[in-house]
Amino acid sequence: MNSSANLQIRVLAASTGVCYPISLPINELTIKNIQRHLAAVIPKEDQILLLGPPYKVPKDLSIRSNDTLAALRIGDMEDDPTYLEPTSNTTTQTLSENYNADHKNAPVSGTGTNTTSGTSTTTTTAMAMAMTKTNQRKAILGTTEKTGSRRLFLFSKQALSDSAPDPLPCALSPLDVHLPTAPDPSPIMYNNSTEPSSPLHQALSIYERRFMLHLCQGRAYADAADLRLDSCRNCILEQAVMVRALRAAVSNLSDHWNNATRTRADFTALYMEKSDEHGKILNGLDGVLEDLSNIPLHKELKTIARMNGRVMETLLDTVPVEREKRWAAQCQTSYARLQSLYEELMGEFENLISSSNREEEARSDLEAEDLVKGLDKEVEEVMVGLRDEQADMLDRLTNDHVGVVSVVLNAVHDETRVQAAFTTLESMSKASTNILPSMEADDLKLKEVMVKVSGAKTAAMKRMNVRLRQISQAQLKIQRLLKGVSGLRAALVQQCDDMTHIEHLFELTAAYRCFISEIKRRRSYGDAVTAISNAMFERLAAMRNDEVKSREQFLRGSGRHLMPSFYEMFVPTLATQPPLFNPQLPAMVELDSLPDFGDMDASMSSGTPVQRNVSTSVGEANVDSSLTESVPRNEVDEPEATSSMSRLSVGKNESAPDSRLIVSAEGQSGHDIVVNSQNEVVKVEQEAENKILAYENAILRQKVEELSGHSPQAYIDKANEEDRVIKQEEDEKSTTIQQELETLKKELEEAKTALLNNDKLADKISHSSFQVGDVALFMPTGKNAGGKKAYLAFHSNCPHRYLSTDNIEKSRDYVLGRIVYQDELVAGGGSDQNPH
Repeated sequence: MNSSANLQIRVLAASTGVCYPISLPINELTIKNIQRHLAAVIPKEDQILLLGPPYKVPKDLSIRSNDTLAALRIGDMEDDPTYLEPTSNTTTQTLSENYNADHKNAPVSGTGTNTTSGTSTTTTTAMAMAMTKTNQRKAILGTTEKTGSRRLFLFSKQALSDSAPDPLPCALSPLDVHLPTAPDPSPIMYNNSTEPSSPLHQALSIYERRFMLHLCQGRAYADAADLRLDSCRNCILEQAVMVRALRAAVSNLSDHWNNATRTRADFTALYMEKSDEHGKILNGLDGVLEDLSNIPLHKELKTIARMNGRVMETLLDTVPVEREKRWAAQCQTSYARLQSLYEELMGEFENLISSSNREEEARSDLEAEDLVKGLDKEVEEVMVGLRDEQADMLDRLTNDHVGVVSVVLNAVHDETRVQAAFTTLESMSKASTNILPSMEADDLKLKEVMVKVSGAKTAAMKRMNVRLRQISQAQLKIQRLLKGVSGLRAALVQQCDDMTHIEHLFELTAAYRCFISEIKRRRSYGDAVTAISNAMFERLAAMRNDEVKSREQFLRGSGRHLMPSFYEMFVPTLATQPPLFNPQLPAMVELDSLPDFGDMDASMSSGTPVQRNVSTSVGEANVDSSLTESVPRNEVDEPEATSSMSRLSVGKNESAPDSRLIVSAEGQSGHDIVVNSQNEVVKVEQEAENKILAYENAILRQKVEELSGHSPQAYIDKANEEDRVIKQEEDEKSTTIQQELETLKKELEEAKTALLNNDKLADKISHSSFQVGDVALFMPTGKNAGGKKAYLAFHSNCPHRYLSTDNIEKSRDYVLGRIVYQDELVAGGGSDQNPH
C-alpha cells in the first residue's frame, strides 16, 4: 500500500449515531491523529475508542494492519443500505478493494448528518458512492459477525457520568411545508408582453395563474416528501449505529464480567484450600503442643542441654511456647479478618450479580433493535409509497399546467376558440380540485412518520445514555472488585508466609526423626572417612616396608656387583631409601560436636523408631545385617557410589608377599630385622569396609524414612507381622486338614469293621440300591473336569453314582468292586474334590 495515499476510515459516535469520516495518509494513521480530528466533537481527554469485534481499545499497530483495514471496509459496505452484494462468487477481499477504489475521489466531510438540530445539514459522504448502486435498499442490522466486519466507535466519558445532561431532542426537517402564495412567472406571452391587456386574455390568465400556483404548491409538497424521506432514512441509519455501539459496549462489559468471573473462581479455589489448611493448623495447635510434650528427647541431647545450663526433657522444651502462642493469636486475628474481608467481597460479587439482570437487559436491547428494524420497514414501505404518490400527483399538476398553457395559447392566437377554451379550463380545474388536498393529507402522513422516527431517536439517545451509564458503573464495580481480589490475594500470600512459623511445630516431630537420622549418617560418614584414612596409611606403610626390603635385597644381592658409576652417575638415588609418606589430613572436628545416639533410635511417643539395627561393629555379622545386602548396586545413589569408590581404594593387595619379615635399611645396621604383621593391615582394611557399609546403611535408612515417613524398622515389624499372620493361617489350615483326615480314617475303619462283621454280604451287582458293602459295576463315560476318565455306576435310579478316581491306577474298560465308602456331592463347575 502506498504510504502517501490517503486512507479513509469512519468513526461512529455512540451517543448520536453520527458518522465522522476521517482521511489520513497511511503513515499518519495513528490513534493520536484520529483523536485530534475528533477533538471538535468530543474533547480528546473525554474520548474512548473501541474497535471490534472483539471490542478492545485500538492501538496504532492494530489500526494500521491490513486485516483491520479490510474488516473496516466490509463494515462500511454492510452499513450502506444502497450497496448490494454481487451474485457472483466474488471474494470479500475483491469487494473491499473495489469499494475502496470508489472512495478515492469521493469528497470527504468532517461531519456527518446532524439530526439533533432544527435544520437539515445532510452532507454527501463517501458512503453514498458504493460500487453497486440500485434503487433497492437492503434491510439494516441484517448481518452477523460471520462476515468478519469491524467498526470503530467513539464514546464520551462525560456522557457516561451521572451529572451529564440529557441529550437534545432529535428534530428532523422539514417539520412544516411552507407553501408558496404567488405563482412563478408565466411562460405565456400576450402580444409580446407577459401581462394580458384585454379582458379576455386576463380571464384566461387567471386560469393559468391558478394552475401555476397549484403546480408550485404541489412541487413544495413533493420536495418536502423527498427531504423527509432522506431525513428519516439518515435518522434510522444513525439509530442503527447506536444499536451497534451498544452491542460494542455490552461486549466490552462481557469481557470484564468474564474476566471477573474467572478471577473470582480461581481466587475462591485458592482461598478455600488455604483457609481450610490454616484453620486446621490454628485449631490443632494445642494438640500438637501436647504431642510434643509427650516425646522425650534422646539422653545425649538431654546431657548436652545440662552441659549448657539448661533443662530439656521433651521436644516441647525446645519450642518457645509463649512466643509461638502470641504469634498464633496474631495469625488467628488476621485469619478472622481475612475471612471477614473475603465474605464481604463475595457479598459484593453477589450484589453485582443480583443487581445486574443481564437477561432482562439483553431482552430490552433486542426490543430496541426490533424497533429500529420496524421503523426502517415502515419508512421504506409507507414513506416511499407516499413519496411516490406525491411525485405522481406532481406529474399530474405539471401535465395539467402544460395543458392549460396550450389551451390559453390556442385561444390567444385564435379568438374563435375562446369560448371552448373557457369550457376546457373549467373542466380541468374541477378535475384537479382534489390533488392539492390529497397531497396535503399525504404530507401530514409523512410528517407523522417523521415525527415518530425523530421521537424514536430521542428516546433511543436517552436510553443509550442510561444503558452506557449502567455499563460504565458495572465496569467500575468490576474493577473495584478485581482490585479487592488483588488485595485479598496479597493478604493471603502474607498469611501463608506467617503461617509457616506455626507449620514448623506440626513438622517438628518428623523433623526430629530426620535430625536423628542425619546425625547418625554424619557420624557414620566421619567414622568411614577416618577408617579409610587409617587403612590407607597402614597400607602405604606396609608398601614402604616391602619396598625397603626389596631394595635391601637388591643392594645386598646383585647391587654389590655394580660399578661405582651406576651409583654416582647413572642413578644417584639407587642406594637411597624410599621417601616417607606422612600426609596431613584435616581433623574431623565436626565429630566432636555431634552427639552419639548409639545404634538404637530415640524413644518417641508414636512408638515408631527412627532408625534401628545400624551396627558399626567389625565382623561378618555386621555385614549380613546391613540393608545394603538387599539393595541392587545399580540403585545406589551418588553418596553410595562415592563411598563404594572410596572402598575400592583400600581393597586388599592380593600380590603382597606372604613373608612377615621386612628388612629395613633406615636406622638399621648389619642384619637388623623389623617385624610387621600383615594381619594388622587386613584388620584395618576390614574395619574400614565395615565403616563404609555402616555409612551406606545410614544413607539408605535416611532415604527410606524421607520417602515414606516411617523408619525401616517399621517395615521390618510389618513384614514380621505379615509372616506371623500367614504362618498362623497355614497352621490353622493344616490343623483343619489333619482333623478331616482323622475323621475320614475313622469312617473308613468303621466301614471296614462293618464289612467284616456283616455275614449277609451279597455277591450280586446292585443296580437300584447302593449301600456300603454292595457290589457295583462302573462303566467309563468319558472324561470329567479333571481330565481323567469318569466311571458311572450301573444303576436305574437317581442320583448318579460315580467312582472316585483315587481308586483307579490306570485306564480300565470297567471296574467291578465292593463299596467301602460313599459321599453325597452336588454337580458343579468341577474341582479337585468334586470333578463332576
